[in-house]
Amino acid sequence: MPQLNLPEDLRHRIVLSMYRTADDLDWEFLANPGKTAQYRRWFDDPTIGGELRGFASDKDVRVWFKDVPMKEYARAQEGIGNFVPYVQRRFRGAEEIVQSFCGPGWSAIPDSVEGKPNHCLATDGSTNRYICWGRSGRLSDLIWASLNEAIDGPSRPGIVVTTRDGEAISQRERERHAQLASHCGVDLTHLHRSMIDNPDLMTMS
Repeated sequence: MPQLNLPEDLRHRIVLSMYRTADDLDWEFLANPGKTAQYRRWFDDPTIGGELRGFASDKDVRVWFKDVPMKEYARAQEGIGNFVPYVQRRFRGAEEIVQSFCGPGWSAIPDSVEGKPNHCLATDGSTNRYICWGRSGRLSDLIWASLNEAIDGPSRPGIVVTTRDGEAISQRERERHAQLASHCGVDLTHLHRSMIDNPDLMTMS
């Protein structure tokens, strides 16, 4: 993965611009041909690719687009990672997941929030519980992570299958998800989330 040696102000400006465009395009719903076309537009843009080519080869610039800012984009929308300040809108974070799954009196242990898949430890002050979450397309990853936690952890893990505005899961799919989780000995629920304006958004002076 190329780590371009960019001036901080240039890096901030480019990532903010890329994420603003990705937000406008609803990047997570964009098909691969649309993403490929946008990568080309970023590369051809003199204020983005043109600036980056002053610090790296054409190949490294193209790889950097995919393997640095855009690889972190979905995590940033979840409020996870170093790129959170660049997204215009994001989800409310692990607290919303924990509250929906465990109920009042539970909260996410801050240092436990991580990705691959998105997960955290929830606590009510006396008991800790592993919770992971993601869209239905990641269910196999969520179940695998939960199964490993069920073996290694002290309490029954949980899965939250999430949807967002513009996305839905049929009742049949929901029932199938519940059956799979029950068969594996983990708990599962569904949560529809709406995005909010990012309270941690970086602004350029």
